[in-house]
Amino acid sequence: MTTSTAEIILNLLINHENEWVSGQELAASLNLSRAAIWKAIAKLTADGFTIESQRGPGKGYRYIPDEKMSAAGISHDLEHDITVQVFDSLPSTNVYAKQGLVNGDVTEPTVIIANIQTRGTGHFGRVFDSPAQTGLYLSFALPVDPDQQVVPHLLATSLAVAVGRTVKALFDIDLDFKWINNIYYQGQKVGGILTEAIVNFETQTYSALVVGIGLNLTNKQTELGYLTSQLAISRNQVAAALIDQFLNLYDTYLDGKFLDDYRAHFSDLNQTIQVQCSQKILSGKAVRIDNDGRLILETAEGLEKLAAGETL
Repeated sequence: MTTSTAEIILNLLINHENEWVSGQELAASLNLSRAAIWKAIAKLTADGFTIESQRGPGKGYRYIPDEKMSAAGISHDLEHDITVQVFDSLPSTNVYAKQGLVNGDVTEPTVIIANIQTRGTGHFGRVFDSPAQTGLYLSFALPVDPDQQVVPHLLATSLAVAVGRTVKALFDIDLDFKWINNIYYQGQKVGGILTEAIVNFETQTYSALVVGIGLNLTNKQTELGYLTSQLAISRNQVAAALIDQFLNLYDTYLDGKFLDDYRAHFSDLNQTIQVQCSQKILSGKAVRIDNDGRLILETAEGLEKLAAGETL
């Protein structure tokens, strides 16, 4: 994929965020004219990036981190090496990730992020409210090797833990989890996780996974709860921290060592709950999360081991 002049300049300015970089310095390092530099800066500003411009000694151009999400801004803060794609708007990051995996456009682990989703997808086809500037809408597109073991529900719980660890580290907030994919703060839902699989019909094996998260950070004008009235850091930094937390778990999630963290924040424990599983609803007491990451539900008919479903 060709990198534009504007993207190259954005990366350079991000590497010196809040610092002045002269137009002459940019022109010399990129072998471009000052006019070409100005044109690229104008495009970045039009695209929503905050770049200050001042003439004089020690001045030039200065990138100011703000709410504009960008692949360059996120990658700058990442510890892991992974492809990041950021869009101003998508119908659904999960749908886009699935399409890319199926048609071969995505052949390596990739993160898909949208500033706004016009048809954000929740569990059982529900709509997830995804307004601009106030949330994080992110999907991991994960190709799977033919011999790779896959446990989708365990992967979903690992992302929940990654979200919890990220929010705790950045905001000193403790989140709660409801089976299997809902994230709560102070009794209100603030986010959801959707794990989807792409299956090879000939071999009946997984060929790819898509793990998506929608998280309401600041929006009060929604049925969801929110984490904070105002972010003290950029959404780029939140996204980078979450990506790193998830990738820290991804290679080893099958060992289930993170499950103690999930259990510690599992608010359904010992509660009588209803769980929608495909086309049926089960009622019972949430006894525990077992070592395979399944919910053990004590029903009138006996114990049920659930690897999927959603608390109603």
